[in-house]
Amino acid sequence: MKNHIIFKNRLLIFFASLFFVHIMCSSAFASDPSLRPIYDKIMLWINFFILVFIIVKYGKKPFMNFLQGQKDEVADQINRLQKQKNALEAKINKTHTMIEDSSVRFEQIKSRIMEDGERSKQKIIDDAKMQSKNIIEVEKLKATTQIAQAKDEFMAELVDEASALAQKKLPSEINDSDHNNLLDLFLSNISQAPKAKV
Repeated sequence: MKNHIIFKNRLLIFFASLFFVHIMCSSAFASDPSLRPIYDKIMLWINFFILVFIIVKYGKKPFMNFLQGQKDEVADQINRLQKQKNALEAKINKTHTMIEDSSVRFEQIKSRIMEDGERSKQKIIDDAKMQSKNIIEVEKLKATTQIAQAKDEFMAELVDEASALAQKKLPSEINDSDHNNLLDLFLSNISQAPKAKV
């Protein structure tokens, strides 16, 4: 407190001295017009020092507070931007991870689809082979049955023709006893004839 009073007193003495110098110089220089430019320069410097003193004395704290506020504001902005940057980097990393996971999942799905397609294709081929084999077997069986039927029909017709021919030609040459013997022989040969395999 005492230092503050001493400082105020010294400041008052300083301004009083400046005022006194100002008055003395103005009256001294006013009498001689050639000294007026020197007086103006001296007063300019005195006013400049007074202005600097006032700015330093009363403006230093607000100016420093202003600078500190600017510094804090810039620091806050930097912190906010750093947080935004970190958040964006985290999102980018998460997106990269999701893309890599999606690529792996896509490859797995693609591989599974290819395997399912190959299995389905092989099943279709196997089913087609089985159906064609069954169709061939059925057609073979039909052909064998038709051949056997044709043979039976041919044999029946042959028997009928032979019988008709025999009835036509043999009655005049063969008696009843020979006729019966031939008929028995013919029937036994027919019964012993190899049958068609079915």
